[in-house]
Amino acid sequence: MGPQRAILLLNASNLKTALLYPYAFVQVSEIADRYGVHTVPNDMYGIPEDQWEVYLQKLLQKTSFDMILITLRNTDTVEVDRYSKLPTNYNYHQPIVSRSQEPLSYYPIEATKHLIQTLRKLIHIPIVIGGYGFSVMPEKLMKYLKPDYGVIGGPDAFFEHFEDVLVQESLDQIANLIYYQAETLQRGPSKFFPPASRQEYTAEIIENRQAFYSRFVGEDVELSVPIEVSRGCPKLCSFCSEPLVVGKKVQYRDLDVIVDEINFLRKYQLNKLFFICSEINTESNEFVMNLADRILEINKEREDYEKISWYTLHLMTFSVDEVKHIRKAGFCGGSTDVVSLDDHNLATINPPLKSDEIIKFFTQTKEVIKEEFRHSGKKYFSLEERIFRAPQSLNPGDFLKSWNIFLGHPETTPETIRITLKRADDAGLSSLFDSCLIIKATRIYDYIHPSKDTLNHTWSSVNGKIKYSYNELWPSFTYPPALLRHFGSANILDEFFGLIGDTYLSQKHLFKKDWNWFVASNLNQDTFLSWWLSAIKSELDFQSFTTIPEVVKFLVFLRNSPSIDNIKLLFNPTPGRKRLINFSTNFAIQFVLFSQEKNLGPIMKRIDLPPLKATLNLSPYKVAVKIFKHYSNKDELFSVVNDNSVNGALSSFLVSYLLYLKNVPLSDKFRIFFVIEN
Repeated sequence: MGPQRAILLLNASNLKTALLYPYAFVQVSEIADRYGVHTVPNDMYGIPEDQWEVYLQKLLQKTSFDMILITLRNTDTVEVDRYSKLPTNYNYHQPIVSRSQEPLSYYPIEATKHLIQTLRKLIHIPIVIGGYGFSVMPEKLMKYLKPDYGVIGGPDAFFEHFEDVLVQESLDQIANLIYYQAETLQRGPSKFFPPASRQEYTAEIIENRQAFYSRFVGEDVELSVPIEVSRGCPKLCSFCSEPLVVGKKVQYRDLDVIVDEINFLRKYQLNKLFFICSEINTESNEFVMNLADRILEINKEREDYEKISWYTLHLMTFSVDEVKHIRKAGFCGGSTDVVSLDDHNLATINPPLKSDEIIKFFTQTKEVIKEEFRHSGKKYFSLEERIFRAPQSLNPGDFLKSWNIFLGHPETTPETIRITLKRADDAGLSSLFDSCLIIKATRIYDYIHPSKDTLNHTWSSVNGKIKYSYNELWPSFTYPPALLRHFGSANILDEFFGLIGDTYLSQKHLFKKDWNWFVASNLNQDTFLSWWLSAIKSELDFQSFTTIPEVVKFLVFLRNSPSIDNIKLLFNPTPGRKRLINFSTNFAIQFVLFSQEKNLGPIMKRIDLPPLKATLNLSPYKVAVKIFKHYSNKDELFSVVNDNSVNGALSSFLVSYLLYLKNVPLSDKFRIFFVIEN
């Protein structure tokens, strides 16, 4: 046997906002080692590109390499906000607050191209590219990046025939290899390999991983450790590349080997895990239940600080008892994105879930989590407490604080949105979540076979500039064409998605209210003082409005000292007391309105809303439906309010308050999503 072969394993596709030690370094190193090839992994993140040549030259001088492998995990972020700069300010009945992200200069294909060009100046050995991102569009990337070889999917056969690749023999027999022959691209046979049958992590890999993360103190890094548990997916969701890259057959990893990985990682206090798979329960829940059994046994022998906690992608098909079981075994979440709650739309896109299954999973799992809190003696904080206090620090064991929904699919229509909002409200989903992320556009690739209509609405971000044409190599996106036609603007659609995610699919809008801004925008201080002086003569009790002691104390202070100087605090609070006074102002408004409830009854009836207390208990969706039933915009509504009010100023203020509180987007363009047009 000759000297051990060595390869330099590089990555130039890390993302600053989600730094990860490349799992490809772990997996490729294990496969290479099976066939006597040693890897030297090195991630290029943090090294300025103008210094790459000097850096790589030193790296190449340390070891005699036979080949260089580059992994391209991502072609871009697939997040539309990272590549388009829509207006930074949205104003849906609230103060101007910046909500968008600055476009991110993240073009890993370009970085990889620069890496290859730099390497060509320094050394004349084969350069090979692989990885998930490469495997999605291998032919185009081979032509654009110009490596010597490419590996589509698993590199097992590549390393098995490593010597043949070096001497360029029998290349057509090597599975998953793509290469040039007489300037024509050739491909070997396709093969989907199973997960590793032995332990992937080694002391050398852990040392390399720790060195990588030690460079980024203070950066936003995810320190959970990936372990592959299965590979492949037989489902055919129209947007998903998993079957294309890892195969349609589910191949499970041996549980004993997974346990070996877990026990090895314990030596390094690495007990927070992410189980890699297409979905862990694609075929059934049997495998994940057996895995949970193994983890329960492991955790029995460990102190609390060493117990395994884990995340994974899964279908929402767990029963209540199964959720309880995996939660006991340290499961912390990781469900897949919901596409919509419109079953007709789901049938078109073909995810393996019906809307009833999604709703059932969310509602039942939320109850399981609350039950866990009760049994543990921990307090499950109310919505009011989460709004007033620091919500991110409360209910830390509740992994269902937020959910994602993919409404940016090209097949999404206004009807899809209308049905989804109604189904979500009927099931009470908005009350289950403190936030909802709407995936509002689709990253377009050739493999999804985009329609002509889709391509007509697709744009690409080329080095930070928007080009209104499709080029798969660049970040290319489309908003749903039917929604674009309805709104006539991506900016308005973007605002609409933000509104429904915050309001009708979660409670996030309540965390963002600026009541000081609202009262200052709708009243003068003297008017509110006169209303307050009248209200404090009533027998209403502040404790019936709020349970927060600090807020009750502040309202009592205003009742006992109702001067114009103190009322001014509601309009312009001192900065150090903003949180308290902002929250208190909402209840001061309610106190005033309830003190005039009888006088306000006629206007509530005139605009077809129930009495004030009942209206406050309605969901934002139900209030929107009731108002949109009669009015298409604010002008129509306030025309009726002003024409039918004895106390015009108070009635107008009441209606403005309800629109702001319930975040009703009273605009002609939004009506179709709440009522069926005549």
